[in-house]
Amino acid sequence: MYNTIVIGAGPAGMSAALYLKRAGISVLIIDKDAPGGQLLKTSNVENYLGFSSINGADLALEMFDHIKKNSILFEFGEVKSIVRSEDYIVKLSDKEFKCKNVVIATGRKPLKLGLGEDNICGISYCAVCDGTFYKDKVVGVVGGGDSAFTNALYLSDLCEKVYIFVRSKVRASLELINRAKECKNIVIIEGNNISELQSNDEILNKVILSNGKEFMVDGLFIAIGGKPNFDFISGVDTVDGYIKVNDKMETSLENIYACGDVIKKDVYQIVTAVSEGAVAALSIKSGGE
Repeated sequence: MYNTIVIGAGPAGMSAALYLKRAGISVLIIDKDAPGGQLLKTSNVENYLGFSSINGADLALEMFDHIKKNSILFEFGEVKSIVRSEDYIVKLSDKEFKCKNVVIATGRKPLKLGLGEDNICGISYCAVCDGTFYKDKVVGVVGGGDSAFTNALYLSDLCEKVYIFVRSKVRASLELINRAKECKNIVIIEGNNISELQSNDEILNKVILSNGKEFMVDGLFIAIGGKPNFDFISGVDTVDGYIKVNDKMETSLENIYACGDVIKKDVYQIVTAVSEGAVAALSIKSGGE
């Protein structure tokens, strides 16, 4: 029995757990993956205060070290459901835990193009994870935001050429845009959707745009956003598919809180996720006083 169970060990979840533990509230973190969330798939972080430049995985490790130094318990496992009885029962495939409060901080799953990419080799959603497989090859990145441009810059150090396929308009920060334009092996192509992926023996070899132009590529990295991941709970109010919360990070369900990329908000950044985790924890603390 815990006072609070935090589901998700990204920046939002770890922040919530840290604030809860320091407030003397019993807390357990549950995640099916290694701590860090999307940080583990980020090459360089340059806009998080205190670190002029740090690898995403290194920042995740710093955060988890902070968690361990505060003796916060961590459980590997995938949450299958949350059941309300007298308290909440958080069910995994082989065990379950009881708690009074739940913080959902499970982030987002990568969105797909819907062009049959599940049946084609050479498609990735993580440049840091898979970039080395394409050393000295030609690749494409799909997306117009910070994630797409960060991935392209990372790949530019490994690959012969990197195309950035921007489906509408570029939304990345000016600094990232300028750095991409300065790279001789990055080509930015705006204003056309990818209409077809062609493969040879199920291995990607060509991208065709809606205007008919074709590009030979050895790999394609998709960075077009994500879908909030909270299939394990029902009955929570949503906005545009994201969990709806108030300024205390409270959801429509009693004693259920949410923070990070799983909630509806304007800014999806590490710093906002960490802040929201702290707000959720402090809301739980004040609610118990």
